[in-house]
Amino acid sequence: MMRKRISAVIITRNEQDNIVAAIESLKFADQIVVADTSSEDKTIELARAAGAEVYDIPFDGYGAAKNKAIEFCTGDWIFSIDADERVTPELAQSIMTSIERENGIACYAANRLTYFLGRPIKHSGWFPDYVVRLFKKGRRFSEKRVHESLEATGDVGKLSGLLLHYSYTGLEQYIDKLNFYTTLNAGEMKREGKRGRTIDMIFHPVAVFFKMFVFRAGILDGAAGFLLAVLSSYHVFVKYAKLRQLTINEER
Repeated sequence: MMRKRISAVIITRNEQDNIVAAIESLKFADQIVVADTSSEDKTIELARAAGAEVYDIPFDGYGAAKNKAIEFCTGDWIFSIDADERVTPELAQSIMTSIERENGIACYAANRLTYFLGRPIKHSGWFPDYVVRLFKKGRRFSEKRVHESLEATGDVGKLSGLLLHYSYTGLEQYIDKLNFYTTLNAGEMKREGKRGRTIDMIFHPVAVFFKMFVFRAGILDGAAGFLLAVLSSYHVFVKYAKLRQLTINEER
């Protein structure tokens, strides 16, 4: 029986600080695809030098970008990560073992541990955090612009080991990402027919803070947990404020 081939895929834009380490953690894969969305730094050159196949794709939301990226994958299985994520050796071994099993499972989830300002967050509703990243070729992602998900059917297996997520290394980076994602969030909600209401800008941020810091034990993450709850609450406020602005603009 021939060994199953696996392709790893990463969507990038201006990820020169992350891309090499991400690729190095994917060396178990038979093919590494970097789908770049108009980087203006050295992401493309560094990715090629690290051994990845690099393709230029348009960006019309994360769902569409990921579906375009997997078209370049030739493996029997596909493993998708972000540039700021790293595959641990235990997870890599679990991936290679799982794809050889004939158990009818076509999708697997990895347990992601996110670092916030240099500290691993083990509470706050952020851990454990199982995300579906390994799947047989032929599956696709939802076409949502943000918070896309794999359109998985049937049972979803669980992989051993951790997927490390170095998402926010500083507050400036967090604010930059917040502005980008909340714009996508607000646009997605508007397309779903939602309208910005004042009550949403009041209730949802408060609810998010108490859910993360109190009910999901964010207090056990210390100062980082408190700051994360505050910033997550602010993220939700900005999202609904932008939706409110879109609603007002439409009514004019």
